[in-house]
Amino acid sequence: MADFIGTQRCKLDSKGRLQVPAGFRRNLGLEGGETFVLSKGFDKGLLLFAPDGWRDFQRKLQELPAGPEKRKAIRYFSASSASLQVDKQGRVSLPKSFLEILGAPGELLLVGALDRIELWNPVDFDGELADVNDALRQVERLL
Repeated sequence: MADFIGTQRCKLDSKGRLQVPAGFRRNLGLEGGETFVLSKGFDKGLLLFAPDGWRDFQRKLQELPAGPEKRKAIRYFSASSASLQVDKQGRVSLPKSFLEILGAPGELLLVGALDRIELWNPVDFDGELADVNDALRQVERLL
């Protein structure tokens, strides 16, 4: 499984294509032709998974306790995901519907989130970080 860390700003080209940053491409050994899975996220961002990361995420969804929350989560992520092909230049074409979720920015912030890459509108990400201290204190107690 790939380990994604770091943050990079990336501009979209006129066709809505995103150049996957070299550090992320090297981590995956991307040469073109690979498939990523793009999904709505838990917050205002999108999630970009490598194939192994997506399979692990699906497995975790399947392992949730039976009930309406599990069904809704599986339905949500299945219905709001798309497979994206990486071209020889390391670019992926982002569907307009996903870009609209982010407010159709011309620039995205790619955030390494261990087993996935989060795609954010930079303005939304700045707001997300504003209240991170409380969450970090809670996580610190668990570590």
